[in-house]
Amino acid sequence: MQLHLGGWLGAARLLTVSAALCLGAVPLLAQQPTTDAVTATNPGAPLPELESFAAQVKARLRTDRALQANYTFLERRQEVEVSKLGKVSVGSTKTYEVYPSRDPGNTYKRLVAVDGAPIDARELEKNDAKHRADLEAQEGTPDARAKHAREVADERQKEHEAIEEIFRVFEMRIVGREDLRGYQTIVGTLEPRRSYKPKTDDGQVMKRFRARVWINEADYQLARVDLEAIDDVTYGWGILGRLHKGAKITYERKKVNDEVWLPARLRILGTGRSVLFRTFAIDSTTEWSEYRKFGVKTEETYAH
Repeated sequence: MQLHLGGWLGAARLLTVSAALCLGAVPLLAQQPTTDAVTATNPGAPLPELESFAAQVKARLRTDRALQANYTFLERRQEVEVSKLGKVSVGSTKTYEVYPSRDPGNTYKRLVAVDGAPIDARELEKNDAKHRADLEAQEGTPDARAKHAREVADERQKEHEAIEEIFRVFEMRIVGREDLRGYQTIVGTLEPRRSYKPKTDDGQVMKRFRARVWINEADYQLARVDLEAIDDVTYGWGILGRLHKGAKITYERKKVNDEVWLPARLRILGTGRSVLFRTFAIDSTTEWSEYRKFGVKTEETYAH
């Protein structure tokens, strides 16, 4: 069984992919620019003024989910599992071919290898057929289509509410300029506002983290986020589990085809307590690679 870290880590990942939004969480006085043309800055130049830099970042902002919907890619992740007795461990490493959809529920994660061993061709075909059947079922009747549309709308509304919450949770400062993998970046810190009372479950999780972000100065894109839990993060009122203070999450993005920044790596490192009060230590990594432009027929003709 997979560990009930989903609520925490889903919210944490939402923070990492949305951290650039926090740059836009200040009043914007100038009109947002309509061009992406930018010029590299002299490393010795003064740091940018927060408000104008925030406007540039916000003007170019799109969520990673929307960006990844234009590409197929590989996802390689170490599964986090919990036994019936509450023992937590990092399980097998699974590799997926991901065929995205703008409807979150239709994204197809096609399991192709476990611990480096390829999945049998017959099993692949069986899984492909099930995915096609699921899609057909969604489109089979007016009621099914309406139900799916409601689910998609609800998912997008929750995402919107969580992002709006991020605007309110954090206060940002620009603290420096650093070279990151050959890119000149502006470094910022995000600290939760102590006086703010979150309105959503995601907001409750976000307020338990501080972050350090690296924004590529040449195109105002998020390159890296480091998160640290400044308080224990609970799930299910603390009954189902707890991630301890001091846990660290690192999220990195890379520039693909010299045109767009996309997720590259997510690492989660920390300790906690699962059901039945069993303690655990976790060090889990997810990597994304081999991005290819997503074509109309790609989802119907999976690679073999």
